[in-house]
Amino acid sequence: MNDPWMPFLAAAVALLILVFLQRWIHTHLHGVSLLLTGRPEWAVIVYAVVLFPGVFLHEASHWLAATLTGVRTGGVSLMPRHQPDGTLQLGYVEYYKGRTLGPFRESLIGAAPLIAGTAVILLIAYRVFGVTTLADAVVTGDISTLADAMAEFIATPNFLVWLYLLFAVGNAMLPSKSDRHAWPAFLLWLGGLTIVVAFLTSGTGLLDNLAGPVATLFGYLAIAFSIAIAVDLLFMAVIALLEWLLGRARGVSVVYGRQVNEQ
Repeated sequence: MNDPWMPFLAAAVALLILVFLQRWIHTHLHGVSLLLTGRPEWAVIVYAVVLFPGVFLHEASHWLAATLTGVRTGGVSLMPRHQPDGTLQLGYVEYYKGRTLGPFRESLIGAAPLIAGTAVILLIAYRVFGVTTLADAVVTGDISTLADAMAEFIATPNFLVWLYLLFAVGNAMLPSKSDRHAWPAFLLWLGGLTIVVAFLTSGTGLLDNLAGPVATLFGYLAIAFSIAIAVDLLFMAVIALLEWLLGRARGVSVVYGRQVNEQ
């Protein structure tokens, strides 16, 4: 496999893993909230409060993308509510889908939370935690260097607060089903445009010049997804332990059915 394809593959694999982990987290975080409160309506509130920073960024990015692309917005909510189809909606932004909206602008609005979430994760990882130092230590394989890097990583001011923000943002940035509504039409339009451009610029090297920046973009996506996965694995252990302890204390356990949560 050629090296230029590795960022695309890494991003795709990391995204699939992240989707699986987030489904588990949303389900069991809701279960822990239920065990903690003992009442379904209160459990929804606790569950929503835990993810509130991520939900706020999710809906704010929808609103900002709609505003910047000239799409008129309506109501905005950050309150959880049950949908008629059984899903739990943590928030929403209404925007008007007129005939001039088109798949491009609608897809951009739908993808805004993923773009914003990725940017925030990378900013926290690099500017706050300095993961470059930790990554370099892992590559060297030197135990003392790695230990020093880990100690510096954990000693970051407000370490737990920043870690929690990574968790909340990472678990609310993936587009919901409604966010992906226009993606098929947009991908078809983009695929057709790519074929036309490839035909018109054949032999000019234009596509080769574009391949580098696109690969870099997907590389950053892979890094952000990988960071989110690492944080999720840590919080999954905490959530599983809390669920076990609360279940033992109350003498009950949560039976999970089909539960879908959307931002």
